[in-house]
Amino acid sequence: MFKNDILTVKRENYEVINNLATKKYETVYENIPCHLAINLNNTSYSQNVPLLNSEFTIYLNFDEKIQIKENDKLCVVTSKGEIYTLYAGGVKIYNFSIQIKCRQEKIIESDFDVNR
Repeated sequence: MFKNDILTVKRENYEVINNLATKKYETVYENIPCHLAINLNNTSYSQNVPLLNSEFTIYLNFDEKIQIKENDKLCVVTSKGEIYTLYAGGVKIYNFSIQIKCRQEKIIESDFDVNR
């Protein structure tokens, strides 16, 4: 399997300043070779706003000593320069690879003007 994409893993962390918790993401792993595969693209609506729900799988070499947790923020740069920001779901560890199911939700933007 070709692993020409690059993964950065960020984990949610909270910083408390003056009794106020602020959510931030801390980079826990970076420059990890991987392969990103798109499994499903599905459109849904939330309050009449179209959302693109996508599912992906990230494949890692088994010998990578990293631990991905559910809801980790996964930033993948593909070999073509495309950038994906995903969130980790289930992780499966096999003899030769680690597979991470991921999801992405984003608003579908359009040039359609409802006032026309």
